[in-house]
Amino acid sequence: MRMLFMIALLCAPLLYFQADPVLKPAPKAGQADIADGEEAFEAGRMQEAVDAFTRALKAQPKNDEVLAYRAAAYVALGKVDDALADAEEAIKLESVFSLAWNTRGYLRWLRGDFKGAVADYTAAIAYAADDRRVDTGGRAQMYQNRGVAWQDAGNTDRALLDFDTCIALQPANPAFYENRGLIYVDKQLFDVAFKDFDRALELDARNARGYVNRAWAARLMGDFEQAVRDYSQALRLKPDYGQALIGRGYAWIGWERPELAKKDFEAAMKIEGHAAAGEVGLGELELLAGDHEKAVLHFNLAVTLDPGNLAARHGLAQAYFSAGNYSNARATVEVLCALAPGNAMYWRLQADVHVAESSWERALVALNRTLELAPDDVETRLLRLRCHAKLNLHEAARGDAQAIQDRDYGQGLLAYARAYALENTESSRLQALGSLAVAAEQGISLKDLPADPDFTALKDDPKFKKLVG
Repeated sequence: MRMLFMIALLCAPLLYFQADPVLKPAPKAGQADIADGEEAFEAGRMQEAVDAFTRALKAQPKNDEVLAYRAAAYVALGKVDDALADAEEAIKLESVFSLAWNTRGYLRWLRGDFKGAVADYTAAIAYAADDRRVDTGGRAQMYQNRGVAWQDAGNTDRALLDFDTCIALQPANPAFYENRGLIYVDKQLFDVAFKDFDRALELDARNARGYVNRAWAARLMGDFEQAVRDYSQALRLKPDYGQALIGRGYAWIGWERPELAKKDFEAAMKIEGHAAAGEVGLGELELLAGDHEKAVLHFNLAVTLDPGNLAARHGLAQAYFSAGNYSNARATVEVLCALAPGNAMYWRLQADVHVAESSWERALVALNRTLELAPDDVETRLLRLRCHAKLNLHEAARGDAQAIQDRDYGQGLLAYARAYALENTESSRLQALGSLAVAAEQGISLKDLPADPDFTALKDDPKFKKLVG
């Protein structure tokens, strides 16, 4: 949903040359080829540009600017390795040409080296300040590129600063508002996000992508009616917009209209490149209906169509888990965690599978990883508390209870009571009852505890019965 605007692909309208009769160098070998390459580049004839720049480099092999332009042309042609070789060669020549650094930044981003991309984009921005060929739009795009890299590196605060700069440089560019809005969505600052999405659509009301972005924010807020309206508007502007059909399908699910969701998922599957996503949607519908066998079929087909589709693998693991097929669920989610080791949701699902198999030590490993990635997840910490107790690591279980209490006193009281009840000694049972008594005084409901297996040790205690009513 996010857009990456890179000067490596869009530099033609951003770089300009001034004919200066005083500074213009005398013609030398390769200059005609450079001119031909620039003309072809600006016209979008990238292979012609590459050919012309290649001829020029035979005459001027140390020309960093020609190397940078050929690198950018290679990027446009999808020849990533060739582009990287040229960009790095230009930089080895101590180039101060911003395009060289910007192009290598993009290539590093493409390969997942987000910190390296930030460093290169920072150099590009610095060199662009003294480069009269880079206009305001070009500098704005560079800040945009670095903002995207910061976002992918996990530093959304720095990303926001760069997106703010983009907007300050080009306040009439709707794409910059969309991208900043998406950062605000990630931070769950929905009111601010909607202001940016609204502004983007004010600037370009015919932009279908803008409606999809706003619809996505509405979905996350639970405003499914608004989401459906925006997805529908996007589809009126662009009837073959597969992403809008998929998104509206999920909005229909949230609005509890599965029959309409199914129609959208099936329609999306007819659009090139969206068959796997449509199968995932249909699998989600079957999961909701409780038909795990059909869900597995849809998710498996989605994985076959697109092996890199993480949502398909996640759905497949959930379907196996819900069906009680823990061995297949475990195998699927372990692959998922290997493919996306930074996703806390996948590690948590792996922990759930291990807990279902009573494999407490393996569950603890997965829970530790989950909490490294999502330290504020109270439910995961509660599950780790139980896991620690099952392994007789009662001090560690109480440590989890304290961590919960540090964030929420009432939840912490119940967590302590749980940890003590699971320890199940005479003194720990008294401690558990004491924590529950304080919780009751705080007005915290205890009515669900008699059915909670963690409190089995207390179920026959008269004090416990009195506290839970």
